[in-house]
Amino acid sequence: MAVGTTRGKRKLGALMEQYREKSGLKADAIIKEVRTSRSTWSRMIAGEARPRWALFFAILSVMKVSDEERERAMALWEIADDEAVPIEHAASLPKSYLRFRRDESEAVVERSVDVVLIPGMLQTPDYAAALAVGNQHLLAGEKWEERAAPERRDRQGLLRREPRPLVLHALIDEAALRREIGGPEVMRAQWDHLLHAAELPNVTIQVIPNRVGAYGALSANMIILEFADDLGSVYLENLIGGDSVEDEDGVAKLRAVWDDAAARALSAGDTVEFIRAMRGS
Repeated sequence: MAVGTTRGKRKLGALMEQYREKSGLKADAIIKEVRTSRSTWSRMIAGEARPRWALFFAILSVMKVSDEERERAMALWEIADDEAVPIEHAASLPKSYLRFRRDESEAVVERSVDVVLIPGMLQTPDYAAALAVGNQHLLAGEKWEERAAPERRDRQGLLRREPRPLVLHALIDEAALRREIGGPEVMRAQWDHLLHAAELPNVTIQVIPNRVGAYGALSANMIILEFADDLGSVYLENLIGGDSVEDEDGVAKLRAVWDDAAARALSAGDTVEFIRAMRGS
């Protein structure tokens, strides 16, 4: 049984726990009946592992699920990935961020809003390294500044993924554009990189100018991930990693916040002119 959380496994685990509650059975009773271990059961429910087919079918039988419920569970089992996507420097990443990275690798659309920094998906290696130096007390492992750029490149590879590159729509607060990270030369190269990225057919960048004032997303950076099979999840960044929101109501509310911020931002074309003006100053 391969271990490593993925969205598919978490959805499967949540469904199996839902079926268990509906059945009225205790987990220990099911574990004893199907002759498995507590750790195997716990990993399945937590979405960290997909059980072998024979064990999975036995669990469904013990819970006496309906034919419709069995078909739904079997369909989820089929699409739950066996292996978590390998992430470069995973051991040095906070667990919440690592989970986000794995979810991001399965997403088809990413919508972000960043109020303080250039979004990671659009950072240059030098900008990422300068950030790592500033955040050294919050990062796991030594010399993270040497690994920050490769980690960003690994993540940014999703924008060139074949056959279906990730679609990115980034909202960047003007304050993030003007915050000098790494010095003037690093920032000029970062602005140039944003202009080049804006030319990609799968990338849209909008600047939220200072004149907008307060808006819903002003208090936190967030990333909305959309998947082929549902609207997805939202990752809210904080100092030691981040929090994921996956319930439909929470995702819908945060998507509305992003939509409001996008409506207040400059158009993609005006954003390019805005960055060019900054670059020329």
